[in-house]
Amino acid sequence: MEHGEQYPKDAFPTETVYGYTEGAELRLITCDGYDPATGRLEGNYVVYAELVT
Repeated sequence: MEHGEQYPKDAFPTETVYGYTEGAELRLITCDGYDPATGRLEGNYVVYAELVT
């Protein structure tokens, strides 16, 4: 099972993304939210995946 969430860089949920999990899980973290006015990436996109058997 997988799902994704977008987070602003100034409110990144470190414990949610990097914290302990009961089973095998994967987190893919990438930059997101490009602002052409500033040339900056304003957020992160995180895809959460769990091992299914």
